Amino acid sequence: MALFDYGNTRLRARLSNIQPFEKMESLADLTSIDSFLSALTKTPYKESIETALTYAHGYSCLSQAMRMELVNIAADLNRFYQDAEAKLVRIIFMRDDLLNLKTIVRGLTHEIPLDEMEDSFLSLGTIPLAYLNELAKAKNLDDAVNKMVVYQLPAAQVLMKLRTEKEPLSSSEINLVLEKWYFHKIKELLKGSSENILLLQEFYAIEADITNLNTILRMVNSPDGFENSNIKEFLIAQGNISHKVLLKLSKSGSVEEVIRPLLTTKYSVYLKRGLGYYAESRHLSEFENQMRIYMLNWLVKLPRLYPLGIGVPLGYYGRKRIEIRNLRWIGKGISSGFEARYIKDNLVRIQ
Repeated sequence: MALFDYGNTRLRARLSNIQPFEKMESLADLTSIDSFLSALTKTPYKESIETALTYAHGYSCLSQAMRMELVNIAADLNRFYQDAEAKLVRIIFMRDDLLNLKTIVRGLTHEIPLDEMEDSFLSLGTIPLAYLNELAKAKNLDDAVNKMVVYQLPAAQVLMKLRTEKEPLSSSEINLVLEKWYFHKIKELLKGSSENILLLQEFYAIEADITNLNTILRMVNSPDGFENSNIKEFLIAQGNISHKVLLKLSKSGSVEEVIRPLLTTKYSVYLKRGLGYYAESRHLSEFENQMRIYMLNWLVKLPRLYPLGIGVPLGYYGRKRIEIRNLRWIGKGISSGFEARYIKDNLVRIQ
């Protein structure tokens, strides 16, 4: 793991620049987006904010600045590591490739405005942003697949195969094929039992649990959508929650019945919180939000627990994602006129 030393040393220096939670809470007390942006120019975000201010204002300025920061994270991680270590670090970003392609599929299916799709892209993926923007401009799902072939994206071949078997393409079929292909690819890349491999396997096992839980919740909440389907076909293999448990949960009579048995797992605190939010909003996304917060909190502990290998870049990735998520939320809250207490209550805090 000595080859991680150079990059890990530099990431520890960057971790020391993460803003304390108390600082985040004080920023939530500001009453205008301009004063918020001004306050950020006195932090390590100064350069990104000042650059964004040359062509954007208000929340748009903050959004552009945070996108720059995410690009900087990817640049740092790609610059600090070489050879085998760089390949392992790159695997972290493949998760964002999958989520970005699913954003495009959802956007084209539901005719989401182009600017909203582009603003939703995660900047840490390995697919160039220019390619994602062009895919988002596709006329339909079929056109998007054609563009993926032109850009020689690895997932294009499995979608081409799907198109020869089923036409027209549906968003649910494309999402399923993309998910299965990506997780299969991850499994191929993460063979072995070294500490670094095991950490990355757990990273993607949590992601698989999030994907599978979403599938079960949608099925239980909208049974007609899975009528005459074999639920096993929709499940990802690499999760911590066994397929046996998931299949049992798929026979539940309500969302609450799905979640309650899982309150004995390591996700219990977060799923219990999700139940409370779901009771108020009735949005299934509450559970995914809480599962992702679990993942972020797991990530930020890794540099201390695994200081010699990929635990440090994984932890840095998690800490920066939390900080940027919180800054975006504060900016959105201030610009929307939310009360400071409400903004603070919805910040992600490391536990």
